[in-house]
Amino acid sequence: MQFGRTYGVGIIVLGIALCVLQFVRYAAQPKSDSAQAVAKEQTVISALPGIVGAGSLVAGIALFVTARRKDEPTPKYKVK
Repeated sequence: MQFGRTYGVGIIVLGIALCVLQFVRYAAQPKSDSAQAVAKEQTVISALPGIVGAGSLVAGIALFVTARRKDEPTPKYKVK
């Protein structure tokens, strides 16, 4: 079974989804006008999904690149 490649792709997809979620949350933040900003509550948007998404994206790429198939013969003994 190709553990590294399969889980690498899964982690890459998770990282992309979290980065998109962070972008959507940041882009959908309501813009405040000076007249409306007097008595409004300020909401704090966490950067955690973006940080975790970027980290999992990098980890997934590293896992995918470094994964080797165990059932392939070494290049010295491969079948032509």
